[in-house]
Amino acid sequence: MTVKYVLSIIIVTLLASCATNPASKDKDFVLMSEKAELALGLKLAQQYNQQLPLLDEKDPLAVFVNEVGQRVATVADRPELFYHFRVVDNATINAFALPGGHIYIHRGLLNYLNSEAELAAVLAHEIGHVTARHAVQRYTQIQAYQLGMMVTSIFVPMQGTSNLTNLLAASFISGYGRKQESQADALALKYIPKAGYDPQAVEQLLTTLKRIEDIDKKERKDVGDKVVEYHGAFASHPETQKRISETHQQAEVLHGNGLINHQRMLSALDGYPYGDNPEQGSVVGQRFLHPGLNLQLKFPKRWVIKNTPQAVTARIRQKKVYFELSIKALSKRRTAAKLLESIFPKRHIEGLTSSTVMGYPSAHARIKASAPHVSEAYIDATVWLKGSQAFLLFMWAPRNDIYQYEADFKAIRNSLKFYDEKKSGGIPRIALHIWKKGDSWSSLERQSHQILGRFTADRIAALNGMDLTQKPNDGYIIKTVK
Repeated sequence: MTVKYVLSIIIVTLLASCATNPASKDKDFVLMSEKAELALGLKLAQQYNQQLPLLDEKDPLAVFVNEVGQRVATVADRPELFYHFRVVDNATINAFALPGGHIYIHRGLLNYLNSEAELAAVLAHEIGHVTARHAVQRYTQIQAYQLGMMVTSIFVPMQGTSNLTNLLAASFISGYGRKQESQADALALKYIPKAGYDPQAVEQLLTTLKRIEDIDKKERKDVGDKVVEYHGAFASHPETQKRISETHQQAEVLHGNGLINHQRMLSALDGYPYGDNPEQGSVVGQRFLHPGLNLQLKFPKRWVIKNTPQAVTARIRQKKVYFELSIKALSKRRTAAKLLESIFPKRHIEGLTSSTVMGYPSAHARIKASAPHVSEAYIDATVWLKGSQAFLLFMWAPRNDIYQYEADFKAIRNSLKFYDEKKSGGIPRIALHIWKKGDSWSSLERQSHQILGRFTADRIAALNGMDLTQKPNDGYIIKTVK
């Protein structure tokens, strides 16, 4: 195959791929027909629906989200499409759209919404990605890259390009480029007034996202982590403050007398978990509770705890002292001691002892080895076996400092016990509260025993679309966490 032949393919393909964008009415160069777009969206939705933790479509919150989404979709630029709205049951603050009208919103983002109009704003933004065919534009960029690589591959043998398809699928979750995100904001401002909602909700939504971003940075700085740009909701969106300014200017020319429905949104969220699905465990103040695994842990006050699908992690503020609890699937039977010896070189293991943890066979040792963030560490390691699962509890610090933290390590190990909902309480859930005279965000933080950690007051204020300098009127219904 000659370079001239490949280039002719590229030119012919591009010239034959001019289409009118349904939202902007501009001419776009795209390499995917609408039929292919809908087929790709359906295929990806089937995969995501199997992989993501979704609320049942009959769940009241899922029904509410679908109702609002369908109302907005009927006034959008591609009303002939069948739109599908699903709720991802985890704490991530995100929403995303697949090609052809498959839209997902995470419960973590829903928790921070304070009106039906704000929910409409989120869904209208994602509908905007669909109507403007942003997924097709992304596909075209990747296809153009592949065509370009055909020229290169004549001279340099190339590996398979199937990873580009995986990149395309992942990009729908992480977001689009700045121009496309700004266009989706503009389309949201176009659609929600037509659906009967207050367009000011778009700016209110973005302001809340900015507050969450600022709190996340504040927490990372407090714990000693490197402060980087926001990676939660709308990770690749334009700078949030810039988006707020742009939507404010556009919304000023629109009528702001549409539906808001503050109380309906709060009633829809009442009783749902604040954090992850209970099956994934939950951080409650200085404790980690996991009803599904029937265990709980308590950390000294100076520790900051984080729960992820892969592991529970923690660290002491501003110190290189860390904790991790993870689970390993076993393929064959072995003792806890033998398992430890298979993880670390035997010569690095000190004081290996066997015992039990919550009645399960266990082993404990100190290991001299490297560890994440600490090249020369002492690792306090405990493993216990439960059927075909091994629980790995590792705590580590620089070798020269290990003796300063032994008391903390021992306290955490000794706090490990079975979960008892009656004694330990349940996972954090959204609860409604009528603001009364004398209330403050700090008083709500104290009443909750800092249920959301060091910055509970900031989080509760942000849950209600405010910061610490603002407060609602007496008698106003707000969200709190209990």
